[in-house]
Amino acid sequence: MKLHIVSHKAKSLYLALLFVIFSLAPIFAQSFDIQAFSDSTKYGWKDYQGRFEYRDQLKSRQDLLQIYELEALPLRSNITKSVLIPGWGQFAGKASTKATLILSTELVLVGTSLYFWDRAMSNYRLYEQATQIEDIQYYYKEAQSPHQYSQIMLGFAAIVWIYNIFDAIQTTQQYNANLWEEILERQKSNTIQVTPNGLEVRF
Repeated sequence: MKLHIVSHKAKSLYLALLFVIFSLAPIFAQSFDIQAFSDSTKYGWKDYQGRFEYRDQLKSRQDLLQIYELEALPLRSNITKSVLIPGWGQFAGKASTKATLILSTELVLVGTSLYFWDRAMSNYRLYEQATQIEDIQYYYKEAQSPHQYSQIMLGFAAIVWIYNIFDAIQTTQQYNANLWEEILERQKSNTIQVTPNGLEVRF
């Protein structure tokens, strides 16, 4: 008996649901205008030809965007390169002159810092080994100046290193901006296009 009651309730609920759907169907049918839906002019196209041209342009832009994503420099990756080796990010961004200048400046500053550090350590070892007061004072003074020069050169090297990272960001952004313009020019001038899907001939 209980099973029969549950079955009867489910059937009643199902019939009520069908009644609601059929009642609302005419409202939805009236609100849906097939002519308005198929009217291409509401999207800014004058006719169906304009719609087809827009579709072709959209496809072409999508193909160019895929090529751009393949050739563009990833910003995070280029920053990492510059963090590891100053000038590397600029080399990747085709700014060879700037990259060479940054790398050579960094090498000179670090090399000079190491040179003065080595002199300071040599004099400091002599200071530790000295037994006469005059020698102790002399070698201690001789160790101080190279040590200071070493710290100064190291500070300049740190400034160049930080500037190198900042410049790598700008170089990458500029490279990617120029790349997009270059891809557009390639697309205009070449009849044979290389797309992600293969070769495409344009007439």
